[in-house]
Amino acid sequence: MTLRYYLITGHLIAILITLIGVFIGLNYMFIEQKQVIFIMTIVILASLLGALFSLLLLNKIIKSLSLLVSRMNDISQRDFQGDINITSPLEFAQLGTAFSRMAQSLEEAFDSLIESERDKALMIAQLSHDIKTPITSIQSGIEGILDGVIPHDDVPRYLQTIHRQTGRLNHLVEELDFVASEVYDTEPRLEKPEVIYLDKLILDILSEFHLQISEEKRDIDISVQPESAYIISSYHKLYRILQNLVSNAFKYSPAKTPIAINLIKDKENLTVTVSDEGIGIAPENQAKIFNRLYRVESSRNMTTGGHGLGLYIAQELAQQLGGSISVDSQKAKGSKFSLSIPINKIS
Repeated sequence: MTLRYYLITGHLIAILITLIGVFIGLNYMFIEQKQVIFIMTIVILASLLGALFSLLLLNKIIKSLSLLVSRMNDISQRDFQGDINITSPLEFAQLGTAFSRMAQSLEEAFDSLIESERDKALMIAQLSHDIKTPITSIQSGIEGILDGVIPHDDVPRYLQTIHRQTGRLNHLVEELDFVASEVYDTEPRLEKPEVIYLDKLILDILSEFHLQISEEKRDIDISVQPESAYIISSYHKLYRILQNLVSNAFKYSPAKTPIAINLIKDKENLTVTVSDEGIGIAPENQAKIFNRLYRVESSRNMTTGGHGLGLYIAQELAQQLGGSISVDSQKAKGSKFSLSIPINKIS
């Protein structure tokens, strides 16, 4: 039974009880029968008229409830669009507004969940490729050495390739560990700040690329201002940020082109820029490159193929240090990535 019928039934029962009570009361009075009939008629008409006005007033409430029920059904079907246009009574108008806010929050939550699932599927697909490629290379190299197919003189070169591929796997595991723990931990990892000399930090990072610098005949221009400048911060985080920026400079610029690394510490900020003369980034992509799993290239070649986590992690670490990373780039002319961290946040 609907609310409308409950209300009508309730009014009819109330009218009936009223009539019975009035009729019994009139029988104890010395009133003529015509007067009894007249009084009963007036009572009946007044009761019916009161019930009519009451139902008319309640009709607004019933319509408001119907709108709320309809909107709830829409939400249950994941239709979050549209507002509930309830103006009265005030309590139902407030309830309608609350429902609209709830629908918006649910829509955002579902969109976030869908995006998260899409990212998860994309990450699994990309990781399958990123893991399979070095494993295949390692397996084929080891099998060739064990089977004697590879000449003895070529064994060191194949071992060097295997070493490089295991390094790729280790780097991938480190990035996954960061995404799985540091970004999503409710309590971030606490690291003890330490004194970091900027010139030594850059030399430590470039030592990873020593062989590549020699093979590609690169000119690396390093500038630290002032000389022997130091900060007190997280060595691990700053190292990972700059290592990623330098790695990208090598990855996305051709051999024999220079790379410039400038570190400037003033009273307010530490600013680090890494510049290359590589392929550059189109303007429409520059705002997206720090998104998780975003890759500018649609292809996945062995030279520049990645999993879209490096710059995302670098930006996350920069923000944890109170700063941010920006990019200034022109297509086919090169890129300049700039890390800026307020001194009062790191020392």
